[in-house]
Amino acid sequence: MMLHSFLRRAQRKVGRLLREWFSHNVHHRPIGVHPSSAALAAQQSRDVMYDEVVPAYTSHLAVPDDFYERATAYEGLHDKPHRTEEVPAAFVVALRNGRVYADNFNSVAIIAADGRLVGDVSFQYDRQRWDTTLPTANNIFRQRFFRDPEVVAGTVCTLLSGGGAASGNYYHWLIDSLPRLHLVQAAGLLDSVDYFLVYDKSRPFVLDTMGALGIGPERLLDVTRNPHLRADRLLATPGVRGKLTHTPAWACDFLRAVLLPPPVVPRQFSPFIYISRRDAPGRHILNEDALEAMLHELGFETHTLTPYSQAEKTALFAQARIVVSSVGAGLANIVVCPEGAELIELFPESFVVADYLEFTARLGMHHQYLVCRTPNPSQERINAQRDHLIVDLKALRPLLARAMQRQQTVPA
Repeated sequence: MMLHSFLRRAQRKVGRLLREWFSHNVHHRPIGVHPSSAALAAQQSRDVMYDEVVPAYTSHLAVPDDFYERATAYEGLHDKPHRTEEVPAAFVVALRNGRVYADNFNSVAIIAADGRLVGDVSFQYDRQRWDTTLPTANNIFRQRFFRDPEVVAGTVCTLLSGGGAASGNYYHWLIDSLPRLHLVQAAGLLDSVDYFLVYDKSRPFVLDTMGALGIGPERLLDVTRNPHLRADRLLATPGVRGKLTHTPAWACDFLRAVLLPPPVVPRQFSPFIYISRRDAPGRHILNEDALEAMLHELGFETHTLTPYSQAEKTALFAQARIVVSSVGAGLANIVVCPEGAELIELFPESFVVADYLEFTARLGMHHQYLVCRTPNPSQERINAQRDHLIVDLKALRPLLARAMQRQQTVPA
């Protein structure tokens, strides 16, 4: 799967460069930008519908001073954790004869029937700055070569969100793509959708989570077949996390409603679990044998998530009271943990990020962390996120003791 993803990424990058050099069907390129879906609907009410689901609000996050100081700062979006964010309204826009263009991992272009990009539901990520950019910087405006769009009869709902979701990252699928369905459902439009557009409908976690909503593979379209699509009616939503990093409570509530109650699986799990990343490309714990020996003495079980089905992952985390792991996408499964459960997160010193500190706060979970020694720590984010770590077992023991004491006071 990793080799497959690498080859797809390389193919798309080469294809992107070629499409900027050679001209074909350039009339498909957008001729401008609609900055606001609401304003567009007001101007073109016959062809565009706008439904605001969640009003704009100010989001707050309590970030302990010690974590804030240790957090790794990168240029752009991934700077120090945001204690306050202004979250724009969450909505659904329905476009008659709307188009989607998404031929790479870093951009999604939503185009109205008049040939203009719809800015607040499109996406463009700048990998140099590690941040989103203005709609006017969407790389579709540099493109010169276009395939004709695949024409789809009926209503298509796009779940494309760009970035990590586009590269097949499980965390970003759960957090940035799947909750868009809540907005469509709340707008009363879910039952009218004929097809849902995803990045790769062959991925088991896509099939399993959509299946939990009664949406079978025959209703899934993916951009690997054709990156350019036009629908009779196209439904699109803005980013789940607005323009920045805070996860809205409604997204967590929706995911829990989809995934819980946990399915019955033919095995029992300990409520104390250690998630190993030994099968992942980065953030390996170099003294994992010693760590596991210490954890096993305390009743922890080791789990490597790659071979698990979605049902097994959900069942595992839904009963977990303490989760220990180095930071990684698999921890998105804590969304189904019981309220009051605990995450002990292990970081390489070069990659201390607040994603799960923020997530546990929305879920009513406890969060502890340990910044670990990192041989030859990287200075750039793209490399730092693969750095391995060595856990100080002596420093970890009091965190475990505190977590276990807390769980002893939880009613059965």
